[in-house]
Amino acid sequence: MKRIAKLILIYCIVKSTIFSEAPEEAYIELVMRGQKNEFYRVLINEETEDIYLGIGEFIDFARMDDLKFDKKRMRLKGKLDKETDIDIKIPKESSVETEEDIFIKLEDLEKYFQILNSDWDNERYILNLYPNFKTAREYQGELNKQRSLLAMAKKEEQLKKDGDYIRKEGSILSPGILKFSYANSDIENNEYAIDIDYGTELLYGEFQISQKIYPESSLEYIRLQYAEVFGSYYLTFGDFYLESDSIFDAEKSLRGVSFTKNEYYGIKIDNRTIIEGDAYNANLVELYRNGNLDDFQMITGNTFRFDVINLSSTDRYTIKIYYKDGREETKNIYILGNQNILNQGETDFVIQFGQGNDDKKNQSLAEFSYGLTKDMTILAGMSFLENKDGDKYDVLEGGVAYRFGSEEYPTLITGKILEELNYNEINFKGTGEQKLPYSTYLMVTYENYRNRTAERLKKDYSYNIDLSKSFKRISGSFGYFRNVYKDDDLHQLYLSLDYNLSRNLRLGLTNEYYKYYFPESDYKKVEGYGIEARATYSGFDGILAILEGKVNYEENQMTEDEIKLGIAKAPTEKGFFKNVDATFEIGHSKAKGTFFEIKFTYIFDGNIYIEFPDIKKDNDRTIIGGRVEKSFYLGNPLLPMNNNNVTDGWVEGKVFVDENSNGIMDENEDIYEGAEVIAPGGSGSVKENGKYLIGNITNREIHKVEINRETIDPMLIQGKEIIRFKGGISSGVNVDIPLVPVSMITGIIENNESSSETEYSGILAGMDVILKKDNKEVKRTQPEIDGYYFFEDLLPGNYEVEIIPTSKRYKGEFDKQKIEINIKTGREGQYYEDNNFLVKDIEIVEDEILDEEEKTEELAQEKEKIEEGENEKNS
Repeated sequence: MKRIAKLILIYCIVKSTIFSEAPEEAYIELVMRGQKNEFYRVLINEETEDIYLGIGEFIDFARMDDLKFDKKRMRLKGKLDKETDIDIKIPKESSVETEEDIFIKLEDLEKYFQILNSDWDNERYILNLYPNFKTAREYQGELNKQRSLLAMAKKEEQLKKDGDYIRKEGSILSPGILKFSYANSDIENNEYAIDIDYGTELLYGEFQISQKIYPESSLEYIRLQYAEVFGSYYLTFGDFYLESDSIFDAEKSLRGVSFTKNEYYGIKIDNRTIIEGDAYNANLVELYRNGNLDDFQMITGNTFRFDVINLSSTDRYTIKIYYKDGREETKNIYILGNQNILNQGETDFVIQFGQGNDDKKNQSLAEFSYGLTKDMTILAGMSFLENKDGDKYDVLEGGVAYRFGSEEYPTLITGKILEELNYNEINFKGTGEQKLPYSTYLMVTYENYRNRTAERLKKDYSYNIDLSKSFKRISGSFGYFRNVYKDDDLHQLYLSLDYNLSRNLRLGLTNEYYKYYFPESDYKKVEGYGIEARATYSGFDGILAILEGKVNYEENQMTEDEIKLGIAKAPTEKGFFKNVDATFEIGHSKAKGTFFEIKFTYIFDGNIYIEFPDIKKDNDRTIIGGRVEKSFYLGNPLLPMNNNNVTDGWVEGKVFVDENSNGIMDENEDIYEGAEVIAPGGSGSVKENGKYLIGNITNREIHKVEINRETIDPMLIQGKEIIRFKGGISSGVNVDIPLVPVSMITGIIENNESSSETEYSGILAGMDVILKKDNKEVKRTQPEIDGYYFFEDLLPGNYEVEIIPTSKRYKGEFDKQKIEINIKTGREGQYYEDNNFLVKDIEIVEDEILDEEEKTEELAQEKEKIEEGENEKNS
């Protein structure tokens, strides 16, 4: 009986050892950061649910070309990626050896190959791996992306260089666009106004005029401008802004002649920057500092103004203007007083003269800058200015900017002398900037003024010392400012901080403290301080928000306080709410009490602009207003161009099937109805006559137009990859879009009769199929689990299909490496099938990993075997 019990126990142990631990072959879908094999061989133990993966096959799957696997010695050595090295010996007791490979458990694979974690779906048999290294697919994807972007950039640059874009011929006078505007600022009291705007191409330039009709008739705005004259300069006849120095109080809004490259600019005054300008026909202007939203303003007229505290001497400003028609425009801001270093031999100049729109005083200036060396720029200029009181300034200006020091930590010194010729007064402004380690900047400014200027500015001299630093998400500045005028003496300390909480959310805090000394019967001192906090958000679907609060104290008495929340939905060219915009502002202060304004805008039927209701609280009274605008093209008043800006144009044309791929619509070729055409101004559908029309196209830039592929037959494609055009001034540009039939190439990588499925799968897993045209790679793919491959969206031409084996372990011999295919033109695309390759033979190649000691030992063993063999032979 005891003997029977022992036999049963031995049987159970043997059974559990042999049968329960024998994993079976299975096929799963393996995914690792974009790399995927839908028919990947593994071993699975059904009892323990352990998954085993083959080391050699995994190296092939991951395409680790610099990693060796010695199956005989159970050793891994080499690089997982360009930075990560491993050297591991696999213990036999935790592996399963087959004829082709060695399989290890999933947890061991994670440990040896530095896989952070994995996700196994045992119902769908999908295994996701998340490695702690960069995969070959990621390297290849980055390389392909860089190549694609570089190729596209080169192609667009070459097209621009060659002038390969469609443009409308200039004209002396075009019919133009006329816009009628009706605005009622207070419906209850019927305070309405009527304006007309007109834009056209006049003498090959952009002409624009705005006239108030009722209740008073006046010329609001007039300008004839030539953009990109003499390089990047603007030549303007009419309204512009004067680029005079900030120390002179002459009016800056002029009507006259201007020749400059600075369309928008700002002025530095002490530790603040003032940015102002015209934004005709806009309803929102955003100000960005170093790429982050800093402030925004709703436009009620045609002008905007921002007053910001400087955080750093390296601050760079841009504005984004949102127009009523949904178009947006981004402009860099040139800061007057920042004397830039020009390249050696480079020049820059400004010539402006005209009369003030309000004060009617004549103003004129001319400035010239020249890059004497790559590190030194000189400036000379002359101005004749007059303020509203009739005080005249005849100013001779000279300056220099010099850069020296190391390239990593340069020093920049600028100085400017302004001499008032009428009074023989010399004024001076100087700046020193030093870049320091750890993204730190030091800036020192000094200003010195004589009698007349000092009295006007209340400043004999002043200086400002500013230290700024940027971290990963936080930036800030700490500064000291002093202003002295006669016996008055102002001392000010300030600290400003900005923190980017996320890509869309930014927090800001500014603190100021000052002491002001001035003489009365006794010498008196006044102290004060102020705090301003702000949170800005710019994110989803054009939503903007600013929450800000400020409070100022003087002699421990509150002198100013305000808290305000502003929310705006910026106009957009696309999306469900592209025709609807809204703004909301609410706030409270002791001086104003509670105030608010809410405004909705809507573009009705694509070409009527409605602003209603515009509700605001003013002096404890709620006011409701509104506005309606409608534009007409005088050459065809019924044209549905949906423009709101009278100097913008539109793009129109036909969409047709180009059977012979010549880019021209021939008599036997048909139009294509229903396709969606996309341009910067929006989108439009092709009508029954084969035509489309899209408005809101600015005339300043070169644009792209393209077909929405989802709206056309899958066997058709846009005939030209990039179609570029330049918008017309208050007129349309004709751009026909050809659709070319495309074909498909298919084939199979076939197995031979003698090679196993495992070997065949190994060959396919390490195979690239490349499509070439004119000896250049145009597409790349990998065969599916059955060897099938395809290339689609192919235009007529001569192609070559080439197979590139990449597997390290499975070396194949093929009946051919390349197949040449000619895709012909025609009314419809064709399928070019049976472009097959045959795998004639497959060989498994194993790696060998030997250190010097092991090599010596193996050589000694081989030598010993040879000697033993010779001894046996001799005996």
